[in-house]
Amino acid sequence: MTFSERTNWHRQQNKLTELHDSLRKSGRDILDLTVSNPTECGFQYPEKEILTAISNPSSLQYEPNPRGLLTAREAIGGYYKKKNIIVDPSNIFLTASTSEAYSILFKLLCNAGESVLVPCPSYPLFDYLAKLNDVQLQYYNLRYDGEWHVDIDSLKHCIIESLIDCNIGKIKAIVIVHPHNPTGMFLKKDEYKAIKEIARQHNLAIIVDEVFIDYAFEDDETRINSTANETEVLTFTLNGISKSCGLPQMKLGWLVVSGHSSIVIETMGRLEIICDMFLSVNTPVQFALPKLLTIGKNIQNQIRNRIKSNYTTLVNLLTDHNSPLNTLCSPLLANGGWYGIIRVPRTKTDEEWALQLLEKKGVYVHPEYFFDFDNEGYLVVSLLVEEKIFQGAIQDVVRYISAV
Repeated sequence: MTFSERTNWHRQQNKLTELHDSLRKSGRDILDLTVSNPTECGFQYPEKEILTAISNPSSLQYEPNPRGLLTAREAIGGYYKKKNIIVDPSNIFLTASTSEAYSILFKLLCNAGESVLVPCPSYPLFDYLAKLNDVQLQYYNLRYDGEWHVDIDSLKHCIIESLIDCNIGKIKAIVIVHPHNPTGMFLKKDEYKAIKEIARQHNLAIIVDEVFIDYAFEDDETRINSTANETEVLTFTLNGISKSCGLPQMKLGWLVVSGHSSIVIETMGRLEIICDMFLSVNTPVQFALPKLLTIGKNIQNQIRNRIKSNYTTLVNLLTDHNSPLNTLCSPLLANGGWYGIIRVPRTKTDEEWALQLLEKKGVYVHPEYFFDFDNEGYLVVSLLVEEKIFQGAIQDVVRYISAV
């Protein structure tokens, strides 16, 4: 989807937003299955501990460091150590968010007009970040055959096409979202091996977004653990406390630089110059990070239990074909993340389904075009919603679609 098409999408999305706001103002109760802010979902936050953590008197002294405070980076190293991954704090750069990390990396890796490969379906964030940084996006496909996979042939085709078509800017990096949003696809070891070989052959960097990595529905030995300890291909691994700790209001993310030592050293030198120009991460949250990572484990567990419960509810309701509730809907199976995908009949556009569900049943969902699916027939729902609300809303969805 081009930026102009994305702008048109934004206008379409406004139809849903405007209807939602109108119904709210009229006093209508809305079951919101689009919510992505964990602080609005009824989780228990230890307020006193959080406020104490960010009230460290040391925060009154400013110690600018383009990588971020060493104590914060050491705490992140501890986060990886618990996953049996060794990360040198010197290879960690703090950012104010994952969005900022992408923006920094686009500046680092690309000249104006050059390209980055991103997955499709995907999240609309990439389009805006690319446009703001004068970068083109090229899309490789994810495919679904009962579970989600990276379409390696599609990825190869994108690179070949860029070598032939002079209108396509030179590709400089491959973006992987692990697990992917919204499909919940974790990257498999064989897929990662193939992607690394492609990156090596074409001298490409790999950017891996792992913000949802702590939210797997179950263990799977076929998937990679993390790319933070990559030793061969230049790799940037992104994460942060917005998702891992359920603390988006604290605005702290990070990126880990890894790969062959020679290229990593040169890259970190250039990255340090860019980060030194902004120094965007506030001091209180850096000092608080060791404590916030500890506090965040409890919040993370609450979120994980909620999404696993809601995912199970979703699958059970949509696969019980003996139930009169469901004759037309089915789930697209996922491995983790915060979203679920419902396959719906193509008798209406996804926008029509979403608008009618909101107007008739008071259920607010995302149509597929929000995430750039290849074709119609999908609605996307958040798994963060409280269990009783989620179950009732999904029942309303399948009742309505089955009755129309």
